[in-house]
Amino acid sequence: MVIERALEKLKQAQAQKAGQPYAPGAPAAALTRRRTTHDRVDAPPPRKLAFPQLQVDRALAERNRIALPESRLASNAHVGAAYRMVRTRLLHTVNTNHWTTLAITSPEAGEGKSLTAINLALNIARDRTTSVFLVDLDMRNPSVCRYLGVTPPHELTVFFAGQAGAEGMFFSIGPDNLAIAGSTSTTGFASELLAGRRLEDLIDYIKSVADNPIVLIDLPPVLLTDEALLVAPRVDATLLVVAEGRTRRDCLVRAKALLTEFASAGVILNRSSENLGARGYDYAYGYGKSKS
Repeated sequence: MVIERALEKLKQAQAQKAGQPYAPGAPAAALTRRRTTHDRVDAPPPRKLAFPQLQVDRALAERNRIALPESRLASNAHVGAAYRMVRTRLLHTVNTNHWTTLAITSPEAGEGKSLTAINLALNIARDRTTSVFLVDLDMRNPSVCRYLGVTPPHELTVFFAGQAGAEGMFFSIGPDNLAIAGSTSTTGFASELLAGRRLEDLIDYIKSVADNPIVLIDLPPVLLTDEALLVAPRVDATLLVVAEGRTRRDCLVRAKALLTEFASAGVILNRSSENLGARGYDYAYGYGKSKS
């Protein structure tokens, strides 16, 4: 009887999660989650993103460990397997929670958050049914354009200063379902620029030109500035990147405590030595809690 009651509770929980009425005695297999527009399985190809295409400095990008399509790194079986694992698990979390915007941060500097953001965007873009937008909001130390060796058509700081529209901010580096916005110049007024409504305006623009996009936002380390805490309440979830052998345990505890009131997409352990091959590209992914 205890087992039967437990099974009925499980089926009832499945029905509630799927948004379906609960019928006592119904087989658990019959309870399937209702599809939404965020389910990308069998979805039609997204609208093609029409942004200026910039030529990446491929030699520089490879030195910076960017796994560009058809590059030596992307062809490495260990690298590919590591990123596919993170991509698949992260997309499952995103789709389950109907998330669109993810902020990527780390406890401190040098833990690989920008590299992770770029390579994750490139790997998600391999799913041709998904439009991916990568936004570099680490405006004190912008790295995305520098790692790729490109000069953006317009500095993202100009948009946040209210001196340009969102339509001129994005560019492509090849995949037509991936768009990037960033800066090469730094600013000491990042907190002030992010405090207004321009972030919401940028996300609204993205949603107007793309169907069910995924927006990855590269933020400064959460223990070094307040920008991550300014952005976290305005996105669907945060993703924390830590580095094995570099991130101190006390820094990780402090970072998680600062982000605890916001939805978490999980923690990515960068440079994991658990397996999969070339050190520096291995990743371990842990689930976080979804927004209630």
